[in-house]
Amino acid sequence: MMKKVIAVLLLLIAVVTAALIYFTFGKPAPRAASLLPESTLAFIDIPDLSKSRTEFAKTEFYALWHEPEVQAFLAQPLAALREVSVSAGAPKDADTIGGLAFDAMQGEVFLAVTHVTIFPVFNPGLVLGVDVRTKRIEAVAGLYKLEGELKKTYPRGTYQTKEYLGVKYSLWETEPGFQVCHAFFNSLVVFTLGEDAMRDMIASWAGQVPRDFERLADSAKFKNIQQHASKNHEFLAYFNVEEMLNLVGPLLALSPQTAGMYQKFSRIQAAAYSLTFEDRGIKDVGFVAYSSSVPKPTPPTQRKTLALTTPDTLVYSVGSADLAATYDEVMQSLSQSGSANLMLTAGQFQQALRYRGVRMGEDVLQKLGPEFAVVANWRSGTRIPKIAIVSEITDADKLRPALDSAMDALKESCVGTNDAVPWDETESAGQKLRSLHIGTQFFAPTYALTDHFFILASSADYARELVAQAKEPKPTLATSEVYQQAMKRLPANGSSYQYVGLRELFTSVYGLTRTVMERTGGSQFVDLNKLPQPETIGKHLFPLVSATVSEPQQSTSTSFSPLGKSLAVVVGICGAVWAVNTFGPQLQQSAIPAWPKKSSSRAAPSAPRENQTAGSQTPATP
Repeated sequence: MMKKVIAVLLLLIAVVTAALIYFTFGKPAPRAASLLPESTLAFIDIPDLSKSRTEFAKTEFYALWHEPEVQAFLAQPLAALREVSVSAGAPKDADTIGGLAFDAMQGEVFLAVTHVTIFPVFNPGLVLGVDVRTKRIEAVAGLYKLEGELKKTYPRGTYQTKEYLGVKYSLWETEPGFQVCHAFFNSLVVFTLGEDAMRDMIASWAGQVPRDFERLADSAKFKNIQQHASKNHEFLAYFNVEEMLNLVGPLLALSPQTAGMYQKFSRIQAAAYSLTFEDRGIKDVGFVAYSSSVPKPTPPTQRKTLALTTPDTLVYSVGSADLAATYDEVMQSLSQSGSANLMLTAGQFQQALRYRGVRMGEDVLQKLGPEFAVVANWRSGTRIPKIAIVSEITDADKLRPALDSAMDALKESCVGTNDAVPWDETESAGQKLRSLHIGTQFFAPTYALTDHFFILASSADYARELVAQAKEPKPTLATSEVYQQAMKRLPANGSSYQYVGLRELFTSVYGLTRTVMERTGGSQFVDLNKLPQPETIGKHLFPLVSATVSEPQQSTSTSFSPLGKSLAVVVGICGAVWAVNTFGPQLQQSAIPAWPKKSSSRAAPSAPRENQTAGSQTPATP
């Protein structure tokens, strides 16, 4: 009988304990946007980290990272990076601590800047939140351990537990004036920089806020952002540009160098960026909401410049531009830049135009466009890519003489006179080509004018190819099945489009990179014997495509790629920096002989005539 009573009591205790745990730890966490004020300056949010982990594991980026060849190659640089971090003072078990912290992040994770106080001292209202869900007990234990470590490291600091509006919170002040607080709102643990920010969050959580208090979740501005974010997004970054300008706008407006920038930003209400993992790729959506004073939206582009592409074109970026207005803005900025060299060059250019009787806006720029495109290709076996800027034109007969005079003026003010650096004029497909050789080993800027297009190419060879394509149309990029399938992911009414064949572009760049690395040798970060094969990486790549739709009071940019547009941009910038560091000295050496010395009263000698044709980028036929 006693055993039954004890068993019943134990069962009752277990039920009561389970109920207490459920009601104490099982309540859902509040959403970040329901706690933050409408005036929040910046908000970075991962709605469900557990879900994001699962979806990310389905992407080609994840598969590429876990390739055995890639992991073997990264082992050495990652080990070297850990050694550097330890020598800089990081704990040896940083990986373990980071892994435990990451494991505790179960639901929403966010970072926000609710406000910024500049005077009398700079004080940003930083708020970090992590929904630990069922890991609350582990999170409490981890915070207790972290407090113990802080007490050892900062023994003179103060560590208190306080209560406000019925909510307990911890206050750590490791140094005078540097306060970090944390509290639990159900399973959401919130950290703030400063005690005032914590009390604001508690007041919002408890509903003890002024009557005029508006939450971010109820803001029409933020709702508009959410409606235009990528569907079921895994990440969202929101920037309240209007509120930001209230802080820094007066400073920007007072400076002549930044006044133009202020005018542009003053038209923006809010901006956002979001991404979603889908179809083994990453979809990015950028959104900008404008005020009622926004300029007329850019109309959809017709992509006429596709006529100058080929089925194997690797880069095609097209959009519309008002060159005349842009020219006026650039010249005004140069005149107010404060740089003596830039102001002198701009003045010389305008003087040269007046001497030739050319009105840059009316005679040249208004006849170019509105459609402009960048077309590029990089065949395997060549050292550098072929790049061209092309545009549609109107009234070619009147444009030709004005364009030649404008180019003469530009060359004279930036490079030198015809005696110092003459044009190399040739003819192809019935059109005149004018080339400028200031670095003949690598490039020779060449421009030409057909009946329908303006062409500015990186070499005479490529200009001839484009002129021939314009005269006798051949299959274009639009006939490529890969291009057609990729562009189906984008809206049809875009004012601009971009297409990049990442797999083929990577093959060309990677081959050049390996060659340069083999010449320079390895290092403690790179083992050349473990470089992954190009096929290993290339099989995970597919084209990057993007489009921008311009509408009244808003603009939306959508892209899809295996790496994500943001990471692709970072990789592109790193590649550009590497290329400049690698080829910069060679480019400078090749350009110096023909570059005029402005400090000398005698013009620099012309480049030898036998070097006036840049080397062809077409690989030799076996």
